[in-house]
Amino acid sequence: MSIYNVRLYDYDGTQQVRIYKKPVTRKEYHIEKPKIDKQNDSKSNDRSSEAAEHSKQVSQNRTKQVVYELTRSNRWDWFITLTFDPDKIDRSNYELLLATVRKWFNNIKQRKAPAMKYIIIPELHQDGVNYHFHGLLADAYGLEFLDSGIIDKSGKNVYNIPDFRYGFTTATRVESSQKAAAYITKYITKELEVTIKGKRRYLASRNCKRADIYEYNMTPEEKDDILFQISQDITYMNTQHISPAGQLINYVELQKS
Repeated sequence: MSIYNVRLYDYDGTQQVRIYKKPVTRKEYHIEKPKIDKQNDSKSNDRSSEAAEHSKQVSQNRTKQVVYELTRSNRWDWFITLTFDPDKIDRSNYELLLATVRKWFNNIKQRKAPAMKYIIIPELHQDGVNYHFHGLLADAYGLEFLDSGIIDKSGKNVYNIPDFRYGFTTATRVESSQKAAAYITKYITKELEVTIKGKRRYLASRNCKRADIYEYNMTPEEKDDILFQISQDITYMNTQHISPAGQLINYVELQKS
């Protein structure tokens, strides 16, 4: 069983060091089933409800972590949104939409853009019933982007993808892959976890790069020494408190030399 308190993520052009206050073991990711107290149904129901809510939160965090690490490991060119035409497809049928999007991307890669990388995330409409998709694309040479003539609030030109025949599309240029990775994970919400429970939460092409991850178990002195050694390359630092676990994680972003 591995134990670590420092993790190094080697991304595309950048690195991230995570320094944990408490050592981490694999057992921390195991979710125990709630015990039922048959003598007190009210308290038992409360605990079961709390356990269910905790399970949702853990599932959401895991999905966010996987998507974030995957998107951070690649350089992206386009941020896209795929909105479906209700006259062409049932926008409330998530499995149908997912299968349609997967097939469309496979066809595009086979016919037009074989080097293309993508990751696609669903989002519920405000009506809580219908879905659309957001995504990041890279190396989509061969896929056509038409300037719509519209400029968004940030001053970017908005493009359309005419090959998408199931509805409407928008595409804008990605200026920072790191920011795009952080932005797209915001679409993974607890509400989404509930509505697509047990179903695939994202699509990613097989040619997406994965981060190289290195784990270390260091003394407090060694952790301080690491921070001193990398201090000149730090571009950003953040701290996250995980109250239930009594854990504190320092996130340190580095620019590769």
